[in-house]
Amino acid sequence: MEKKKTSSALKGWLGRNYFIKLLVADILTNAHVLKVVDMDTKSLTKMAKSLSDPHRLLLLKEIAKGTNRGCADLFEFVPISQPSMSQHLKSLAESGLIESHKEGRNMRLAINDEKLEELTNFLQSLKIA
Repeated sequence: MEKKKTSSALKGWLGRNYFIKLLVADILTNAHVLKVVDMDTKSLTKMAKSLSDPHRLLLLKEIAKGTNRGCADLFEFVPISQPSMSQHLKSLAESGLIESHKEGRNMRLAINDEKLEELTNFLQSLKIA
């Protein structure tokens, strides 16, 4: 009997809250909202922090220009010390924006298309329709 009271109370509460009904209906019918809900907040925060440094933005821009860019190539475009370069690349890799793999003694870098798409979908969802 107790379950019946709870469910009828919930139905009554939802009946009085028309705004909540509209919000739930909007979430269920709009695909772009579902993509934002799926995106991990922690992941988005890491990406935003990683993008907050001008050197990292320049590095990301240069990595995006060529596939499998080497670390040594980046010193030409972003004149910083080797330890600073390592820290910036580590931050970009931990946020998931870049991927790296070793070829011999060199590290090759590339943009992580999946993470970039997640970020793009999130930013697109902020636009007013």
